[in-house]
Amino acid sequence: MKTRVFIVYIFILCLSIILTVKLYQIQIIDGPHYRELAEGNRIRILPVSAPRGEILDRKGKVLAKNRASFAVYVIPFEGNREESLKILSGIIGIPYAEIKGKLDKASNSLQPVNILPDASIEIVGKIKELEDKLPGVLVVTDVIRDYPYKNIASHILGYIGEVSSEEMKIFQEDGVRMGDTIGKAGIERGYQVALMGVRGGEQVEVDAMGRPIKVLGTVPPIPGSTLVTTIDLDLQRIATESLKRRGLPGAIVAIDPQNGDILAMVSSPDYDPNSFAKGISAKEWERLLSPERPLLNRAISAVYPPGSTFKVAVALAALAEDIVNEDSVFYCPGSMVIGNRRFKCWTSHGRIDFLDAIADSCDVSFYTMGIKVGAEKIARYARLLGLGDLTGVDIPGETRGLIPEPSWKKEPWYIGDTANMSIGQGYVQVTPIQMAVLASTVANGGKVYKPRVVSEIVNQDGTKTSQPAVLVRDLSKFKKEIAIIKKGMKMVVDTGTGTSARVNGISVAGKTGTAENFPTKSNPQGKDHAWFIAYAPTDNPKIALSIVVEQGGHGGSTSAPIAAEIISYYLTGKSIIKGGEWKGD
Repeated sequence: MKTRVFIVYIFILCLSIILTVKLYQIQIIDGPHYRELAEGNRIRILPVSAPRGEILDRKGKVLAKNRASFAVYVIPFEGNREESLKILSGIIGIPYAEIKGKLDKASNSLQPVNILPDASIEIVGKIKELEDKLPGVLVVTDVIRDYPYKNIASHILGYIGEVSSEEMKIFQEDGVRMGDTIGKAGIERGYQVALMGVRGGEQVEVDAMGRPIKVLGTVPPIPGSTLVTTIDLDLQRIATESLKRRGLPGAIVAIDPQNGDILAMVSSPDYDPNSFAKGISAKEWERLLSPERPLLNRAISAVYPPGSTFKVAVALAALAEDIVNEDSVFYCPGSMVIGNRRFKCWTSHGRIDFLDAIADSCDVSFYTMGIKVGAEKIARYARLLGLGDLTGVDIPGETRGLIPEPSWKKEPWYIGDTANMSIGQGYVQVTPIQMAVLASTVANGGKVYKPRVVSEIVNQDGTKTSQPAVLVRDLSKFKKEIAIIKKGMKMVVDTGTGTSARVNGISVAGKTGTAENFPTKSNPQGKDHAWFIAYAPTDNPKIALSIVVEQGGHGGSTSAPIAAEIISYYLTGKSIIKGGEWKGD
């Protein structure tokens, strides 16, 4: 009997100890968790999005701003019920699986997730009408990105979109949550942290259906910083219209040669970033994925053979290495046998001096120079001018390009490879922004500046952070050689292959280029790309340009007139429409 009582006593004692330990765990150890759940049933923290900072042009015109909107949020803990989510799906037109997927990724089951950033009045009305069947579904006043000039400067500004799982790993520490929108390209991406601001919130009491009934407290958001860009909106519009009139893909970069400020950057075809801000349609998304690749910023991400615009780099190498001088004379019979192959010029120039070889873009003269200089030295001077490397422009997506040399090829390098390289063909690949930096460097006498699109960050407290001009390299030791090249480039526009770039009352210097192509799927006939680089005025350069028109034919007849239109507007305020005349290359 005593044994049986003792066993019962021990059992009760053990049970008491277990219950005591369990109560201790619930009340002391897990108490905050259960209190949060209890509070979570009646108190919600509704996010108040921080308005993204505005983006301005150099004169203060607003390129990107915010407008009021309604956003639909769902609290995962309550809104994850299949029936209510399917009702919501039918109202907002987003598949049930997509809504559920967003909620499943949420790190906090009590934190509302943004499901629809820009809900129409009709959608808001339907949600209010059916709110008894939609527990945990909230409609809040929000802000949405607005680009008042639509396609203009789209590749510079970029666009915003919902953060992905991979992007969360990058931006989570900055306060980004699932369902948030972040910058995806351009300035919006490159300056995401500065633009995003700090989220605010409202602590509200809710009823059993999750509907707010009382505001308990508010923490106002801190708007993102305002970015002042180097872009001239009016010039950007002129450049965009000029390129679009050609009806072909291409790119334009305009730079202030005195500091590296990007005045305009155009890539065509383009897109309307508003499409992403308010939710892109299937039809528009299909267009953006077309072979023309409208989302590609050709100014910094596409590479092309530079054609005869590369002769500027070869000329610098030949002059600096004492292979030629200003008075050197060549003979061009229209072609030149190199190895066992005949390399052609676009015409027979006969006897021609160095400056005229630049002005008339004589290939035979540059074959001769290039072979004497050698591929390694050509590559060295090309890189000094900024080719084949990242320029460091402050928007993401830049491509390095390629300046080849024998060690790169990893197989025999032939003299014909050097000949091709000497006229910007063969393996040479550059970006339009690199060629704009080259034109800028020649224009200012040898200073290689890092191009920039943002000049100043203005915080909400009024403090400003200037983005100073960055001098990457100073090639002033080649000032004499550059001065000779500048003479030749002025002759290109005055009497040579680039006369279509002439502007009344303004002295313009430039270099034409016609980049040969092989047939491809997007270019079945292998049509040439049309290049032109330029700067003006020649005595005190204020603008340097790089223009490429894909499959545009000759640089002198297609791209040079674009330069004239841009230079005329920027320096005189006059809009002109100019036709092209082919005079070679």
